[in-house]
Parts: sequence; structure tokens; C-alpha cells
Amino acid sequence: MEAGEIEILERRISNVERLLEEINAKIENFMGYEELTEEEEREVEEILSEIKEGKYTRFEELF
Repeated sequence: MEAGEIEILERRISNVERLLEEINAKIENFMGYEELTEEEEREVEEILSEIKEGKYTRFEELF
């Protein structure tokens, strides 16, 4: 391998490592969802149900 090819591979590996770190952070943030109490889970289900029924205000309508 030539020096230029090695540099390209190193940059690609570095990019993949960065992407994996981002994915890991997103997974860790999502994992908090599993720690909801039963009451919190009911609240989330109620909110989702209201959204499906159209009982919400769009962000743009607030301002």
C-alpha cells in the first residue's frame, strides 16, 4: 500500500469510529425509555393516543 492509500484508510476508519460513537450515544439516550414507571408508560400511551386522535397543536401554530 502506498502512503496516500494508508491515509485514506485511516480517515475512513476515523469516520467510522465517530459514527459508531454517535450511534452509541443515541442508543444510550433511548435506553432511558425502558426505565419508565408504569404511571409514566400510561402517560406516554395517553399522549400518543391523543396525537392519533388529532388532539395536538402544531409547533408553528404556537408562535
